[in-house]
Amino acid sequence: MVFVILFIAETAPAQQYLTYVGKVVSVYKGTLSVKGGGGEVMYFAVGRKTVYLPRRLPAVDERVKVSYYFRRGHNVAYQVEILPPPSKKK
Repeated sequence: MVFVILFIAETAPAQQYLTYVGKVVSVYKGTLSVKGGGGEVMYFAVGRKTVYLPRRLPAVDERVKVSYYFRRGHNVAYQVEILPPPSKKK
């Protein structure tokens, strides 16, 4: 029995962590929608375990960097960093 559990643990695929940067489109009922630079919108599940930097929900049109992983067919955000607005060059 122990051998089977160890074998399964060793053959399980490693969790892949990704990042996505864009502007917030909406925050609604556990879902964060972010529009990337190419115009595509990605949806992320957020919840109690999601860490926000700084410690608040982002507002619509704020730039964010979302660190997430893929689980059970959904993108799950584990960290949402609110980015400063881009500097305007003269």
